[in-house]
Amino acid sequence: MVGQIIKKQLLLLLRSRVQLLLLIGLPIILIAILGTALSSFMEGGTVEIDLKIALIEEEDEQEQIDRFIRDADEKGLPAEAVAEIRSSVAQITPIQTLKESVFGNESMEDIIKLKLANADEIEKLLEDGSYSTIIEVPKNFTYDMLHFLIFAEDVHPSLKVYQNEAALGASIVQEMLEQYQEQFTIGSFVSEKGMELQVAEIGEQQFGEIISINQEKPTSARDYYAIGMAVMNVLFIASTIGTIAFQEKKNHVFNRIILANVSRWIYFIGIFLSGTIIGFLHLLIIFGFSRIFYGVTWPDLLAFFAVTLAFAVAVGGVAVLLTAICYRINSEMITNFFSSIVVTIFATLGGSFFAIGKLSSFVQLLGDLTPNGAAMSAYLGIIRGEGLADISNHLLFLIIFAVVLIVAAAFSFPKRGSAA
Repeated sequence: MVGQIIKKQLLLLLRSRVQLLLLIGLPIILIAILGTALSSFMEGGTVEIDLKIALIEEEDEQEQIDRFIRDADEKGLPAEAVAEIRSSVAQITPIQTLKESVFGNESMEDIIKLKLANADEIEKLLEDGSYSTIIEVPKNFTYDMLHFLIFAEDVHPSLKVYQNEAALGASIVQEMLEQYQEQFTIGSFVSEKGMELQVAEIGEQQFGEIISINQEKPTSARDYYAIGMAVMNVLFIASTIGTIAFQEKKNHVFNRIILANVSRWIYFIGIFLSGTIIGFLHLLIIFGFSRIFYGVTWPDLLAFFAVTLAFAVAVGGVAVLLTAICYRINSEMITNFFSSIVVTIFATLGGSFFAIGKLSSFVQLLGDLTPNGAAMSAYLGIIRGEGLADISNHLLFLIIFAVVLIVAAAFSFPKRGSAA
């Protein structure tokens, strides 16, 4: 029965293609951006990059989505197919994703200045030399994108990009847009192949320079941010599992499991193992991509897999605790709070954005007391040539952290009589 619960959680996540795309695509994009833009800051210098971007939409995206849904209704498809299309389309908003998740990402707010402009302002913007890039979204862009992704029609929507070649940040914005395009290509592939993710080959590029983490064996920017973004974004797996589990409670799936005389502890274990397995696979995908395209290598594979497994177990502990609290308070508020506030705090303390531990030993200690911070310190140690014995303290912390959260979740999980 535990296996069935794990399978169900995996299938539910796979069906949420946009969520899957963001979980995998966002860290890949951020690795490229941060590895390029912030390497000099990590070396102790200053970053003087002003990515001033203008975005022009010629047609409202929501209107295009509504028009696409009307088209789907008129195709004479089965009611179940139309309902599934409606559910999927509500999550596919390429321009909103570009504005909020790519250019509006909190980690880039001090670097990127995004201006939303009207179509009649384009001539004025083109004459303004302060903009690194001007992006014009033509009419029917989202509408055509939906036809391409949902119905596999032979349409190829494209953005009009005007670059200021004299601006330092133009190449960075170009890289961001290319990565963004790659992820929607992956999204189309996911729609057809399920878990069989393939990424179109990208020309080899060097991301960043050297980060002086260790004077004897320095770590490159691409290594640092591959680790930093991976350990940060895998935490979103926990909140995603918690949200899915609470939706099952709202839809009375959990009650039906209980009525089938299945112990609540079976469900509890299933949630924990789901978070662990999905977290483990997520880390392998991100680090696998980093190995192929950014050249991130691991001198000690045994130590790498040990840290990855221990961190995945910690993520599973977070997932089951969030689920237990959601069930206890009958609200998914805690998962929203975790994904929006706690993950940001953990990422900052853990050093995902920059080596904050270099400020003081106390700050480094605080970072190592977060699961992502402990995992990051262990991964960086492996990159620098350390073995299992050298990083054993971080492994021990991750295991203890997971055990504490599992015990807390067990006490928080509602009893059979209060499951409803």
